Amino acid sequence: MTVKYLRDQRHAGTVREIARVKFAYPTGENPDLEAVVNIPKGLMSVCEHKGKEFFPDIVVVRRPGTWLKLIAQVETEDSLTDETALERWKPAAEVGDLLVYVPSGCVSEAKALLKKHKIRVKGIRTWRFRPVWGLDVAEA
Repeated sequence: MTVKYLRDQRHAGTVREIARVKFAYPTGENPDLEAVVNIPKGLMSVCEHKGKEFFPDIVVVRRPGTWLKLIAQVETEDSLTDETALERWKPAAEVGDLLVYVPSGCVSEAKALLKKHKIRVKGIRTWRFRPVWGLDVAEA
């Protein structure tokens, strides 16, 4: 197994778990919301970026219809780069409210990238896996 394969698997698992824990729609309080997970296959594009459809990690829409409510991007330590900020966060933030999920301990790097590239987000959240309790997500 390659490092890229293992990183992609961890990212995919983290995206699925964040969607399950934080975006388990529809609910009794939000019966009209639906979360779409675009990992491993893109199911819902939110815009076009550089001539290609753009598929954020998680898209929350209001039904009936497809009214964009929220976009979530989930990052790993090695994906906190200028390229990620420009190719993933910026297009997402330009079309809707964006939440950026970063590993615990990486908030300062994420904030620096957002400031450097003048990207406005709805919020930054941290994530970490705890052996006994599972996924832990906190507002940064």
